[in-house]
Amino acid sequence: MKDEDFLKGYLLYFVPVNLSKIYSILKEFFRHPLISNKKDLKIIDIGCGPSPAVLPVFKLFEEGIISSDYIRYAGVELEEKAISFGKEIIEKFKPDNLSVKYEFLKTDASDLKTYVELKELKPDIMIFSNSLGEIFDKKGITQEDFVKFIKYFTYRNENFSLIIIEPATKRSSMRLHKLRDYLINELKLYPYSPCLNNLPCSALQADNWCYEERKWIAPEYLSFLSSVGLQINYLKFSYVILRKDGLNIGDTFSEREVIIKNTSHLLNEKGKSRLWGCWNGKLVDIERLKRDYTEDDQWLKIKKGCYFSVDSYVEISEKKVRLPKNSKIKILYCPELISL
Repeated sequence: MKDEDFLKGYLLYFVPVNLSKIYSILKEFFRHPLISNKKDLKIIDIGCGPSPAVLPVFKLFEEGIISSDYIRYAGVELEEKAISFGKEIIEKFKPDNLSVKYEFLKTDASDLKTYVELKELKPDIMIFSNSLGEIFDKKGITQEDFVKFIKYFTYRNENFSLIIIEPATKRSSMRLHKLRDYLINELKLYPYSPCLNNLPCSALQADNWCYEERKWIAPEYLSFLSSVGLQINYLKFSYVILRKDGLNIGDTFSEREVIIKNTSHLLNEKGKSRLWGCWNGKLVDIERLKRDYTEDDQWLKIKKGCYFSVDSYVEISEKKVRLPKNSKIKILYCPELISL
């Protein structure tokens, strides 16, 4: 952040990218009425940088998605310039009709004292965005240490939610989901999304990794990146939301029996198409024969990251199923196009 050219590049590219990822995840999070109707909202943002996570909350408030009338925000950041910009951007964008109290702690995100100081806040949401590399790799913090950090905030705080966002690389994603499994086991947290259950991560069991790819309208000034071969139309990231009280995105769907999270693109093959779905704690290969396609087939509209339901299927093997022609497919929720 002390390098002016680096800072300008970060502000122009990574700030809108990071805020758009957080917005997309929070919009999914606030689908649940028991979450969106909370009047006062307390947020701790670890390693916030110049992208304070409270900004997407402002937009969700203006869109009428959340009904909070008071926001308390605490950003943890070691870089002075990042804090300065964070304050400036909050002042510029906070809604006039929303009561906002914010503060920044200039401190190390891996210092246990930081978490002791913040625990009295009893946050509803604690966000780690692209922070695990700094905490685990550079500071040598272990999973056991991390659990101690988080445990402070779960005590007598039934509304607590932990949101962790990481890059969509295999290494980062697999580390995130190993941490997910560990937090579930040690602190009895329950996934809100993208997981539909608290079983061990099915992608890890298959030596694979789970990540999101969400359509994004990038700022016009970033269009030049396409000419040098960079893909700017999608946001790619891995994330997990863990709750203390067991609320889950599945609660927001009317269907209850077979709900599947699509973790891949639809793969077109000779005579059929298929995708990989997270289904009852397993990564399942799901296919549909082209001869069984129906008019306006919902199967062909399922995108990566969508949740969908089926009312019938044929089990081919333990981890492979086929959806017959008479199978009713319903798309329950797909992340929308993101534009900030």
